[in-house]
Parts: sequence; structure tokens; C-alpha cells
Amino acid sequence: MDHLNSSELLKRAKHLVWIEAIFLAIVNIMAISGNISVCYAVYRNQRLRSVSNMFIVALAVSDLLISVSCMPLSVATVVQSRWVFGTTVCQLQGFAVFTFGMSSLNTMGIIAISRYFCVVKPTRYIVLFRKQRILMYTAAVWCMALIGSVPPLIFQTGGYTFQPGKAMCMYPFQSNIAYTVFIECVFVATPFTLITFCYAKVFYTVSRSNRVFTQENNPEQLRANVEEAKVTKTLALVMASFSLCWLPICIMDYIDAARGEPTLPRQIYLTYGFLAYLSSTINPFIYGATNRRFRREYKTILKKISLIFTCGRCSCRQNRTSDNPPNLAVTEL
Repeated sequence: MDHLNSSELLKRAKHLVWIEAIFLAIVNIMAISGNISVCYAVYRNQRLRSVSNMFIVALAVSDLLISVSCMPLSVATVVQSRWVFGTTVCQLQGFAVFTFGMSSLNTMGIIAISRYFCVVKPTRYIVLFRKQRILMYTAAVWCMALIGSVPPLIFQTGGYTFQPGKAMCMYPFQSNIAYTVFIECVFVATPFTLITFCYAKVFYTVSRSNRVFTQENNPEQLRANVEEAKVTKTLALVMASFSLCWLPICIMDYIDAARGEPTLPRQIYLTYGFLAYLSSTINPFIYGATNRRFRREYKTILKKISLIFTCGRCSCRQNRTSDNPPNLAVTEL
């Protein structure tokens, strides 16, 4: 079926080529600008440098790396209707997509664990999640991701290959069932189960605490509890959006693995690629919609960008004026 997807990629109508390319390019630009904005907002505003937001920056870095190193190659592939970058770049793109995707999921797992200790066991949270330890946890996340993404580089068969339906190079999950089961159990099912348990426990604890503080007429504790609930809801929403993007992808991988080859229509696999990249794009918009401080920083960034463009236009006009001085009428005496 993969050769059929390849022929469909080559034989697309011209308007379809441009629609797919423009849509993917927009996603790429939004991913780069959005994740850079998240990092800059936390760097600029000290109040945003909380433990949770440090993990958010780590997540934004993973998404930014995907948008810089992987998305442009897929955009070019959609435009060219074939892979033109050679075998080595194909291996690197497949490795990057796999590594950054798993590091994002693992980071969300660490975020869920941190929220669990922050709300359910706050005394241990202070010890376990000091800011000095965040770098260590982030390094552990990346090491775990590398454990999953390095083996296909050394497989004699079934390594990272170009998949025309998805317009990217990926690991073909149907090529090695044992390795696929290992990846799905250790790197997908385990984090999802852990995240679900942590957020369920957090929301239960917050709901119970709200009732207690309301009955005790303790507005300060209630306000603090509400703030923690807001942070948790934002992070849970990030996880939910990630799940909505990646669960259909996992289902497609399961179908291919069960059938032993890609058998789905090209449009389905193209959706696969778009969903993978979309998951790296939507988080900054969630932060802006749910967090007032992030929203304020985004507005400041947009004002600075608009000011730069305005100053650039003014300087261009001044240069044109200086290059073409007005003709002065000579008055005869």
C-alpha cells in the first residue's frame, strides 16, 4: 500500500499540493512563533518561573525542536511530491520525531507527578521538586526518550524510512512487532496510565478541599486552593489536547502493525502527519487562553513586534525621501 501512497503523492492535483503545503506551513510558523513566545515569556517575567512553568519550558523546547528540524522537511516534501533530502536526513528526521515526541509525553508525565505531589502530598513536593532538581528530571526524560528512539538507527531492517502518505520519515511499527509492543507499553501506555491516575487524584483532592475550606469559612486557603486548581486544569488541558492528537496516531500504528503493512488511504496518513505536528503547536495557545500572565506577556511580545515593523517602515520611508529629494522651484529674480 505504501507504493500506492507514493504514487498518489506524485499525482496530486496542483491546487491540492498548495492547499496541503500552505496548511502545513501555517502550522509550522505557528509552532515556531508560539513556542518561542512561551520561552521568552518565562524568561522575561520572573513571576512565571515556577516549577510547573519550568517543565512547560522544557515541553516548549521539545515542540520547538520538532517545528524547526522536522516540519520544514515535511513542507518541502508536500511541495516537491517526493522525498529529496537523501537517506541520512531521512534517518535524522525519523529519529528527531520519535525522540521529541516521546520526550514531550514523558515531560507531561513528570508534570502530572509534580501536580500530584503539590496538591496531594505538599510536604514531599517541597523536597522532591526544588528548582535545582528540574534540570535533573528533564535530563532523565530525554535519556528515556533516547532509549526508545536510538535502536531503530541500528536495526538492519525496519529502521526509519520515508512514508509518503505521512510526508515524513518514521519508524514503521509493522516491521518489528516485539519492539513495537515494547514502545507502546513502556513509552505510551505507562505514561498515559500514570498521568490519568495523578490528575484524577489531584482533582478529587482539590474538590474535597474546596468543600472543607468553604465550610470552615477560610477564604485565604480557599483562594490558594482555587489557584492550584487553575494551574492543574491548564496542565490537564494540555495533556488532553496532546491525547486527542496522538491517540488517533496510535490507533493507525496499531492497524498497520496488525496488518503487517500500511493499508489505509493516503488522506488518513496525511492526517497522521498533521496531527503529530499540530500537537506541537497548540500548547502556547492553551497557556494564553487559561493563564492571565502568559496572555499579558504575549500581548507585550506582539506590541514589540508591531513596533519593530512600524519603525522599519518609517526608516524605509525616510531612506526613500533622502534618496529622492523634492524638486525645489527656482524663483527668478
